[in-house]
Amino acid sequence: MNKRTAEKIRAQFNSCGFTLIEMMIAISIFAIGFLAIGSLQIAASKTNRTGSEITQAATIATDQMERLLLLPFDDPDLDTAANPLPNPPLTQGKYNVQWVVTDTDLDGDLINDAKIINLTVSWNRLFGAGNKSVNIDFIKPDI
Repeated sequence: MNKRTAEKIRAQFNSCGFTLIEMMIAISIFAIGFLAIGSLQIAASKTNRTGSEITQAATIATDQMERLLLLPFDDPDLDTAANPLPNPPLTQGKYNVQWVVTDTDLDGDLINDAKIINLTVSWNRLFGAGNKSVNIDFIKPDI
């Protein structure tokens, strides 16, 4: 084999493929990308869970509000002297439901003709410390 042919073969082998360092760099870049995607997935999962909890609490608050609006004006559950109502709070799974009732005069004739009800649904957060709550204020007129 002559010298020129050997140099061509060597040059051909040297220019083909990747070196070990190039492979390590490529694997490192892919690993960093996959770690970033994994952390985004975890953050999205936590946010989704919090959104589900808030939706569930808002649904419970709306249901309780509708129940309170259907009660007679002088019902014991709407008594302003027993605030907050109920004592202890109602529980639906991990959610606690309480409300505060305040008498009010809507038409200015010095006679209380409505009740302002502040309804609160609270729960312990699954992710993170502390509690979350959903509040609804509504008016029940004396009809």
